[in-house]
Amino acid sequence: MRDIAERTALPQPYLEQILLALKGAGIVRSKRGVGGGYVLARDPEAIRLSEILSAVDGPITLGDFGEPHADGACDHEGQCVLLSIWQVAGETMRSHLEGYTLSAIVDMARGAATWPTIAD
Repeated sequence: MRDIAERTALPQPYLEQILLALKGAGIVRSKRGVGGGYVLARDPEAIRLSEILSAVDGPITLGDFGEPHADGACDHEGQCVLLSIWQVAGETMRSHLEGYTLSAIVDMARGAATWPTIAD
């Protein structure tokens, strides 16, 4: 943990909270003894970015706006349409993040794979 804290410039208590959340989600496991610390609990190819973010920050959403009206009736001057748009945007973001594994992110960071870009 000390090594990660130094390399990332994150305060060690904050990093400990993150690692405990990742441990609770089954993404890392603790290792006791000499050379102990945290290690991945699964292969990096099996860990999705969406899982990491959900473990640390909670469910991936673009806001907690409630449910839009399904029948088109809206008493909130068009807000229900916006709620529906936000729900679709949140699902799109979750789906996109699901497409990245920890292994793929490491490959991108090392220059062994191309970084994601916005299509023109």
